[in-house]
Amino acid sequence: MSEINYTKIGELAPNIREVNLIAKVVELGEIREVTNRQTGEEHKVMDVLIGDETGTVYFSAWNEHIDSVQENETYQFIKAKTILFRRNIRLSLGRSGQIEGSDDKIDKVETENNVSSKEYEDTRRYYKRSSYPRRREE
Repeated sequence: MSEINYTKIGELAPNIREVNLIAKVVELGEIREVTNRQTGEEHKVMDVLIGDETGTVYFSAWNEHIDSVQENETYQFIKAKTILFRRNIRLSLGRSGQIEGSDDKIDKVETENNVSSKEYEDTRRYYKRSSYPRRREE
């Protein structure tokens, strides 16, 4: 089994795929309910402030992940990704990400450097949905 490379929170940038980090839960936010616009499904989401010795970032905990985090505990975030939500970085697990307890404990968190407070230009391209059927690659 290969060794996992961990990234420090202070090094995070927008739109990174498969990032691994170890972070302590600093603060649990309010749980809110959101509705998927396409399916109408109800989901729960909670913003969780996590940090290490280089900074803090908001982690968006969805549904079953809400109950898997507790304040002042340290976790490994495996194959997570960074997304831009309202031009701010958020850590997200996506489909392939995992959260696990960590044997490495973080005592001191650098709270002055919140990477989620910096605004970024959203470089994604939005395409207007057309009435033409999508062409499928065979």
